[in-house]
Amino acid sequence: MLADLKLSVIICSHQPDIPRLRRVLDALSRQTLPQAQWECLLIDNASAPPLAPQFTAAWHPHFRVISESTLGLTPARLRGIAEARGEILVFVDDDCLLAPNYLETARQTFADHPFLGTLGGYGTAEYETPPPAWMPASIRQYHLDNQTPRTGHPLFYARIQGRMGAWFPIGAGLAIRQDAANAYRTQLQNDPIARGFDRSGKSLTGSGDLDMTITAINHGYAAGKHRDLQFTHIVPSFRLELPYMLRLLYMSNYSTTRLLIHRGWQQPVPTPPPGALRKLKRWLINHWPRSPLAQCRHALKRGRIDALASLPPSPPST
Repeated sequence: MLADLKLSVIICSHQPDIPRLRRVLDALSRQTLPQAQWECLLIDNASAPPLAPQFTAAWHPHFRVISESTLGLTPARLRGIAEARGEILVFVDDDCLLAPNYLETARQTFADHPFLGTLGGYGTAEYETPPPAWMPASIRQYHLDNQTPRTGHPLFYARIQGRMGAWFPIGAGLAIRQDAANAYRTQLQNDPIARGFDRSGKSLTGSGDLDMTITAINHGYAAGKHRDLQFTHIVPSFRLELPYMLRLLYMSNYSTTRLLIHRGWQQPVPTPPPGALRKLKRWLINHWPRSPLAQCRHALKRGRIDALASLPPSPPST
């Protein structure tokens, strides 16, 4: 019965790796939460060829493929929110494998803690090729690798307006109450800047998932992570290449800082035009041979600095 649906799984996908996406669905087929209590929505975000002919509902009684022609992760998420019929919405990336108890744990945690608006878990990377020796854990965390709980209690949560912390769930496996998701959807209808906060095509902009949690907190909810919510993130080889990593790290800090400025959680810091010495220093940093790790740290720093300095209508090229 559709009236018994407790939860909606939403997978937003654009031009996915088909074998990888099938692994995502296979992991969902092994969930301990009875299938009668949840639905699965695959949002086909302008894929060519369309995904519908390649995936059927044989594995799940409440599986649907829904087409969203407007390119971008945010339009796909908004379409999923509009179509979802569950009390709890769980966003699953098309490269993330949920542990078998993920949905059941999420549903029970929300039931036990009505003050929670969003909830997430902890990831481990599955690398298609080993990461390079120079890449430390601090950089691999951007692949959602080796994430561990920060406290001894299973649930790590907070409700602090104007501040982000380790309790903030990320998009991979993000669960959100339906009313908080609808508030986010309504908010973005008249906010074109926020609608551009996430990936679109080859762009590596991000932070739309963080915006959902900010919305929930602004509506009086808490946000948290649960120790028993575990997932595996599949990392293809190209995501380990240094040019990709530099773009990812820059845009990660740029997008997050830009979001915080836009939501009033952080103030922009006006900076004077760079003088000759600063221009020379920046040129040397960008052109002098440096280690890959030093370049990654610089990309993170520049992303935050550029976002704090101004809030342009679109992200700069890197």
